[in-house]
Amino acid sequence: MSNLKILPMQHPIITSWQWQANSFAVLANYPETEPWMMNHFIQLQLTSSPDWSSYVDFYRTPTFEFCPWLFHQHLKRETVRYFNEDICSFFVDCINLNNYIYAVFDHAYFVQGHDRLPHDLFIYGYDQERQVFHAADFTFTGKYSFAEVSFGQLKKAYYAIEGDEDWLFSGKGGVSLISFNDSLGYDFNISNVAAQLEGFLTGHNHFEKSREMTYRMNPCVYGLEIYSKLIENLLKIQDKEAEADYRPFHVLCDHKALMLRRIPFLEQNGYLKPGTNLLEGYQSIENDALLCRNLLIKYMKTNESSIIDKIITIIRKYRNKEAEQIEILLSNLVIS
Repeated sequence: MSNLKILPMQHPIITSWQWQANSFAVLANYPETEPWMMNHFIQLQLTSSPDWSSYVDFYRTPTFEFCPWLFHQHLKRETVRYFNEDICSFFVDCINLNNYIYAVFDHAYFVQGHDRLPHDLFIYGYDQERQVFHAADFTFTGKYSFAEVSFGQLKKAYYAIEGDEDWLFSGKGGVSLISFNDSLGYDFNISNVAAQLEGFLTGHNHFEKSREMTYRMNPCVYGLEIYSKLIENLLKIQDKEAEADYRPFHVLCDHKALMLRRIPFLEQNGYLKPGTNLLEGYQSIENDALLCRNLLIKYMKTNESSIIDKIITIIRKYRNKEAEQIEILLSNLVIS
């Protein structure tokens, strides 16, 4: 048995939320997965929630469950305990079988300054000699990053999670084992891309017909409609009726980064007519999205009300610009 094993990981192109960052960090190692990635992560949704006034995410493509390139095994914690009482030994065995591990741990054992910090963690390797696991998360540096966690820390962090703290997969909890699977493949579907883009433009959820396959959701708005809701929430922040949160704006930045990657992919593969200048237009939109995110971070440090006014002005400008770019994109798609 090897004393060291590290599964392939790359820093992902999108890092808004852990479940997406983890998926992209794995898939980025395999060029053949590009068509699947470019066929998804187009629609955005903003979910109304008592806890988060503006929770923004890509429409919840259940990446681990439905990505043809990933084999997903989900186990209850009770099942894991049945197989092996020693959680570190169990994780080592899983990694030896080429499984990444995804679960909730108490990160207070890894990060100073917290009494309790239940948070998801993605484990992708181990070193028996040094008694460390290799893991990816946001809590180590405030950004998605790779770090080492000792066997002792991880064991305590895993067993410290109780009841509702194990919140992954809409409260199902448990441990997920993720491995790369190249047996099925994937055919790019340009009609699906067009339908998602149209849904983004009109604020219609293209996936509504398959909603019975997912879990119960709070009310949502989609596509360009999210900008109006974000402006409403920014006004509440300005009036001190809500807390500022930069994360919705980071999702917008990730969305533009993927669009900048998707446009040349479509053109290079014959799905988009050449000479549209869409890349230049979307680069300007991404710059505005980044500016809005950075301005909100600045507001969170200074509480200067005028910053909110500036963000709203920029959002209104680039919303209209994005609508124009999507219309141009749709009119230049090559759908056979």
